Amino acid sequence: MLLCRILSIPVASISIIALFIALTTDYWLVAYGPAGIAHSGLWQECMGGNCWTPTKANEYILATRAFLILGSLAALASVISLTASFMPCDCGFLGGAFVTSIVAVTGALFTLVGVVVFTAESWGKNRDPQIQLTYEWSFYLAWVAFPMMLLTGIFSFVAHLCPSRPGYENV
Repeated sequence: MLLCRILSIPVASISIIALFIALTTDYWLVAYGPAGIAHSGLWQECMGGNCWTPTKANEYILATRAFLILGSLAALASVISLTASFMPCDCGFLGGAFVTSIVAVTGALFTLVGVVVFTAESWGKNRDPQIQLTYEWSFYLAWVAFPMMLLTGIFSFVAHLCPSRPGYENV
């Protein structure tokens, strides 16, 4: 079904953009305290306008990085596969839409695991009652990328299941 493949393109594009922005920005956690505001991401921490890269990252940060990078690569592969599915190819059961659905769902699962690991390990991290620790927009962008990639996989799978109508191309 052409409509599902066409709908998959903007959904996949939004998911990959959201995931790349979430990976590269440093507003995953923001701490509000008496000394000021500090924010951190997967790659650096900032306080008072000064940013630095920690010399040793926690294991959950490394795991989150790894899974989100794998999710980004899968999202990129799904966009490429989705674009290629518009080209005429007699690939049988493993057509472009089917490959796109598998890769998009795999990327969604990688993203889900990465964000869940970050959430589970950073939840309750704050022990000081004077500091308020909150999740910020980079964190939420990663969460937005998950259902968008899942929708890409669902739309692509529906497009794979619905046969194309015979038209002038088949004559």
